[in-house]
Amino acid sequence: MAHAAFHFAEEFITEDLDYYFSGERDKNNQIRPDDNIYSMTPASSHCCFDMRDGRVANFFFPSQPNLFDRIYIGISVPLFANNWGASFLLQLLKVLKPNGAIILPVYPEGQAQEKGYWSRSFLENIFLSRQRWTGFSNVRAENDGVMSLQVGHKWPDPIPSTIEWFYQQRSNIALERIVEAGSSDVLQTTYIGSLKKVWRNYTHSAVIERIILDAFGAKSPLTVHSISDDYGLLMTDLLLSPYVDVMSGLTDDISTEQETIAKNFKSYFAPHLEGRHQILESAPANLDFKQKSNVISLTNALVGLGKSDIEGMLNRAWEQVKPGGLLVVYEDFGSNMHDLNVSDFTSMLEKFGEVQIYSSIVAAKIQENVEISHYSSIQEAKLGEEKRDQIKVYRVVHKAAK
Repeated sequence: MAHAAFHFAEEFITEDLDYYFSGERDKNNQIRPDDNIYSMTPASSHCCFDMRDGRVANFFFPSQPNLFDRIYIGISVPLFANNWGASFLLQLLKVLKPNGAIILPVYPEGQAQEKGYWSRSFLENIFLSRQRWTGFSNVRAENDGVMSLQVGHKWPDPIPSTIEWFYQQRSNIALERIVEAGSSDVLQTTYIGSLKKVWRNYTHSAVIERIILDAFGAKSPLTVHSISDDYGLLMTDLLLSPYVDVMSGLTDDISTEQETIAKNFKSYFAPHLEGRHQILESAPANLDFKQKSNVISLTNALVGLGKSDIEGMLNRAWEQVKPGGLLVVYEDFGSNMHDLNVSDFTSMLEKFGEVQIYSSIVAAKIQENVEISHYSSIQEAKLGEEKRDQIKVYRVVHKAAK
């Protein structure tokens, strides 16, 4: 049997597999994987895989249709209940054999809402028609904390998202780069670089969507300005989301490489967004905030800037946040911000008002006296570290309404 398990990283493989091999999760022998299950992660550089090669492969690399009997989503993998997550599952259905299944973890409704994660109702609302003779993809509860997703009599409707774009265009992008470089050596660096941006955007879009919901609710029409190095990925997913009402968006794309990919992305989504998304190529050092917005988001936008330049950018961004709006900042202090520590950066933001902290592991606010549980004991420990160190968190400042 061709069984594959998806993990967030190699350190989670043992725990992820134990979840599915455990008798507690498989009381009726419905979901136990094959002993030769093949492990895959989103970060592996092993792209051209053979399921018998004994290595950990990259699960985003193009694979042939009808390859897997089952795909097991590890408990370590982000389970964000947004368009990206739903579209990702839809793409995985395309590489299953007939009667194949995706086996995936789900949380009880209350816990899922707390984390912004998949629940049974989230999956059923998207993939299940209760009338199976006209049904879409069938969702079944297998055991406590586990469900399966299969293709029914009819394919689900497409779910536009940035992960859909990546799956549709990844081969074209790779081939274009090979032709440009005149060598296949560029494949891995180009492919992995784009993949990292798309995969990272899963978390960015889910958490910022939660931040917007907490501040504005689902029905407030909003304008959003994103400063990021992602070609416009974040803004696109927010505009496509059915869970928030983002009317229009502006992206200042500060990436300095892969112009071909940026153009491909912009062209692909033009029909979906109908002029609601403006993407500008910008340099962070002299970024000009041209419009006032309800939400201004800076994600990986301050890397390489000195302390005075960072402070200047934050001040300019804050001036353009509308009354009642939000400034959202994400930076990885573990690797990106060598010249500025967490305390100093937080102090910069506290000049504007109270700083709220959101997790980068689950889509939830970090609160002093609230502990967030997780199926993965490793991720649960990382949630504690995140709360203590605040190295990779989202910082949010709410501007008072006039």
